[in-house]
Amino acid sequence: MKNFVKVCSILFVLIAALALQPLTAIAQQASHPANKGFSFAVYGDSRSMMYLPYKQDQEAEARQLMVDMFELVLPVKVAPEVVQKDVKLIYDPSTKELVEMVMPFDTASEITTLKFDKGWVTEASVEDIKLLPGVSRTMFRLEGGDWVAKEVVANIKSGRAQFIVNTGDLVWWGKQGSKPSDNPYWKLANEHILKQLPKPDREMEKAGLPGRVFPAVGNHEVWGDSDVEGLLTAFPYLTKFGISDKQLIYKFDYEGVRFIFLWTGAYDYRDPSGWGSTRPPYEAQIEQMQKWLDEAKANGTKKVFISFHSPVFARSGMGAIPADQNPHKAIAAYAKDLDIVVFNGHVHTTELYQVDGVKYLMLGGGGAEQDPILPGRTHIKVPDGYPPDQYWKGASPIEEYNYVLVDVQPGKPTNFTLNRFRPGSAEPFATVELFK
Repeated sequence: MKNFVKVCSILFVLIAALALQPLTAIAQQASHPANKGFSFAVYGDSRSMMYLPYKQDQEAEARQLMVDMFELVLPVKVAPEVVQKDVKLIYDPSTKELVEMVMPFDTASEITTLKFDKGWVTEASVEDIKLLPGVSRTMFRLEGGDWVAKEVVANIKSGRAQFIVNTGDLVWWGKQGSKPSDNPYWKLANEHILKQLPKPDREMEKAGLPGRVFPAVGNHEVWGDSDVEGLLTAFPYLTKFGISDKQLIYKFDYEGVRFIFLWTGAYDYRDPSGWGSTRPPYEAQIEQMQKWLDEAKANGTKKVFISFHSPVFARSGMGAIPADQNPHKAIAAYAKDLDIVVFNGHVHTTELYQVDGVKYLMLGGGGAEQDPILPGRTHIKVPDGYPPDQYWKGASPIEEYNYVLVDVQPGKPTNFTLNRFRPGSAEPFATVELFK
């Protein structure tokens, strides 16, 4: 009898174990159950500053690249003269390598000093000899963008976030290098981010997401690369969504949420935050966006995230998209039916707005130089009644590198967690819950 009970006990355990096996296997396979919610990371303007040929016998090549850069903001005939006269390259006498450059910044009274290591700018500071003589402000540290990249990659690897949304300007430009694999900026983005990421998980693949990074196209992606060869080489899967050298907008759906990506165009110094796109032009993009939003409504979608480079609202730096090209009214018309969040960049700081039922996050602190912290740029003139910025809340922006984790739950408010690094601060690392 005892042996019979013992055998029955063993059989019961085995049967129970076998019964649980399929459930366990299913649980292990379903790394991200459908309709349970998901998370993603978002940041923008993560490009480094320039890379220059750094050997002293390459000075002529370095200066020519500086001429090409200055032509973005100066007449073609003026740029070579300014570089020759006002740009000073300093080489280490022992290594014969570039260690420092002193040059004009955006205005005649601004002088910027850039420190170099093996051709890369590692730090940049600016002194305005007219507005604030004797005071030099650091506006760029290479370590800031490195920190953002490492943090975002770590969140993907750990499963804290499923994918990355970038608001544009992943690279400085496409001019250097005969092909994207030789371009130092795309190589840097590949080394620090793209090659570090795991392949999409099963749920992402089932939803038709073939990659981990989904960028809006910034003005720097097309600078020196009008055919966006670098972008299409780095993100070949974007062609699945219709991206090409002639079509730089796209959309996709994931877990019942719609993501829309628009393009605000190349940079024009006469209209630095303007919506000057041609692929397609502004009017056609707004019409397409409205069709995608109408489609989302018809399908019962509740949450929509829209990403494009230039900001709808900004109180600092280059300012917001001009009123005659600003899409706010077109977006806000859908706010009564859809929970809409807009991600922007271009102005290299962080600002938050809630206007007419739409949340706007300007996330330009991914690693680029932060000119909005310089004199004359921290608070620009805006019309009376302009929406308040909910991040700095009237204080002047300071040097800060950050990214945001977005947690989406069906039927619940979306959570936004900003993680930041403020060099030189008494509290350099902090986490902030946004829109609380």
